[in-house]
Amino acid sequence: MKLIQILGHNSNWNIESYNEQNIGDEFLIAAFTFGSHYQENKRLLPILSQSMIDMQFYGQKKSADLSKGKLSDFDFHPANFAADDEPTNVLILDCIKKAIEYQEANGFAKIIIPHYYEDNDVEAIVLMIKAVNAFLKHNKHDGKEYYMTLPLANDIVRNNDKIDRLLLELTDMHIVFDGYFIACENKPEQGHKLSVDERLIYNLSRVLRILRAQSFKTIYAYANWDALFYLAQTDIDYITIGTYENLRNFSIKRFVEDISGGASEGYYFSEKLLNVIRAKDLVNIRHNGMLPLIKNDRNVFSNIILDLDYKWNIHKPDVNKNYLLAISRLLKEISEIEDIRDRTLRVLALIKQAQDRYQILNDNYVVLQSEGRNYHLDKWMMYLLRTIQMKPAEFFVWYDANYPNDK
Repeated sequence: MKLIQILGHNSNWNIESYNEQNIGDEFLIAAFTFGSHYQENKRLLPILSQSMIDMQFYGQKKSADLSKGKLSDFDFHPANFAADDEPTNVLILDCIKKAIEYQEANGFAKIIIPHYYEDNDVEAIVLMIKAVNAFLKHNKHDGKEYYMTLPLANDIVRNNDKIDRLLLELTDMHIVFDGYFIACENKPEQGHKLSVDERLIYNLSRVLRILRAQSFKTIYAYANWDALFYLAQTDIDYITIGTYENLRNFSIKRFVEDISGGASEGYYFSEKLLNVIRAKDLVNIRHNGMLPLIKNDRNVFSNIILDLDYKWNIHKPDVNKNYLLAISRLLKEISEIEDIRDRTLRVLALIKQAQDRYQILNDNYVVLQSEGRNYHLDKWMMYLLRTIQMKPAEFFVWYDANYPNDK
C-alpha cells in the first residue's frame, strides 16, 4: 500500500510534511483548487513526477457559479458547459477522452479517468464505463496505468442490487482499466465525521475486496481515518490522506455549490481513540489529567498543539500535520501485516484499546462533544469480528492472551 497526499488548499503543508517527516509516497493534484496552473506552481514542480491529477468532473453545474473553483481552466472540462445546457453522453465522453489525452501529454504516469457523478442512475454509470473502456482498448499508452473513477453516490453505495450490478460490469473480462479510483459519498450523521451506516460499510467493503480479488488495483480516494477499517479487510493499493475535511470526505455539494466550512478552532486526531476531539474538549481532558491517554506518541505536531499555551485554529499547519503523521503511521503499520486475518485482529486490538480509553475518560468525568464520542468503534468491532467468524467472547480471550499488559 502507498499513501497519496491530496494537494488542495495550503498544499505547502503536504509537501513540507513529505520532505521533513517522510509522510506519504505520492501526490494527487485537485483540479478544483489548482486548475491548469499547477504547472506554474513552484512548490509543485519538484514533485510532479510523483503526482497524478483528479480532473473532478463530478458536478454538473457551471464552475463559474463556484467562487473558488478553477475547473473551468481546462477548456475540455464539463464545467464550461453553459448553465442551461443538457450535456449528452456523447459530449461527456468527448470531455473524458480529452482529459485522458491531457494527462498523457503532460507526463502523468497514472491516469485518473474522470467520470460524472450520477445521483442514482447505475445504468448511466455502466454505459459510460463501457464507452470509455471501448475507447481505451485501442488508445492505451505503454508505461502508463489507467484508473477509472467510480463515484459512488450515497444512494447507490447503500443499495445491494445496484452495487451487484456495478461489480458485474467493473470486473468484466473485457475491461482494460488497470484499476479504479473510488470516491464514495459517505454523508455522516449530524455531529459525526464518519458514516456508520451498515449498508454503506457493507457495500464499500465489498467493492474494495472484490475489485482487489479480481486483480484490479484500487485507490481509495477522499479517505478519512475510516481507511483503517477498510484496510483491515483487504489490500488497498493506494489510500489518499488529506488535511482539510473536504479532502477526506467526498461530497458532491463541493462541486455544485459554494459551501462554507463554518467557524472552528479545529480538531485533534488521537490515534489512541481512533477519533477526533474538538479543541475545546482538550481543556476538560487536561483539567482531569487525561492528556497522556489521548496523546499521539512520537509526534512533534501533537506535542506542539497540546501545549497549554497553544492558540488553536483549524488553519494552522500543526493541527493538520498532526493528523497526517498519525494516520500515515497507523495505515503503514496495518498494511505491513500481510495475512488479512492477522491484520484484522490487529485493527480489532486497536479498536479494543480505544474503547478501553473511552471508558477511562468516562470514569474520570470527561464528556466529549458528539464528534469525539465513541459512536463508531462498536460497529467497526462487530463487523470485523463477523468477517473473520470470531465471536466477541472468543476475541476477548484472544485479546487478553496477546495484550496482557493492557488489562
